[in-house]
Amino acid sequence: MSELQQPDQAFASPAQGERENAAQVLSFLQAHEARHGTPVSPGYFLSGADEHDRIELTEHMHQMLKGIAEALSKGRSVSVLARDHEITTQQAAQILGLSRPTVVRLIDEGELEASVPGKNRRKLKLADVLSYREQLHARRSTFVEDSSAAYADIDENQIPDLLAQARKSR
Repeated sequence: MSELQQPDQAFASPAQGERENAAQVLSFLQAHEARHGTPVSPGYFLSGADEHDRIELTEHMHQMLKGIAEALSKGRSVSVLARDHEITTQQAAQILGLSRPTVVRLIDEGELEASVPGKNRRKLKLADVLSYREQLHARRSTFVEDSSAAYADIDENQIPDLLAQARKSR
């Protein structure tokens, strides 16, 4: 596996021949889950050369391994970053699905915390961006639920009029 490692991150791309092995690992994990019909409780182990040299993987570690194997089996690269890793506004925008100027506006409005280690480059903690993404998803889900409930009794014939009103109010 080709690797680029820094103290707080690891980047891996599948090397020749590893893509097939990653696909086998993924196939094994999926088949095991399919056989039992439920998500697997921690019951996977990493083993060394000695029969007593093994450690049980937690469910979280198992899910991470499964996700990495799935991405590598499809020829994708994988990054593993520490939660306190600092990222740029462009990287934050990609994670959040927003434009970079929108991320800068969120920083300026105090919605996202950032530091400015140099003259003008803002840095955000990955943990803060991931937390904001969860909040954003929660707000969107609440909006969809509220909107669904508010318009549940609407007749289909009223939809064009409601859309026209919404366009006028923009």
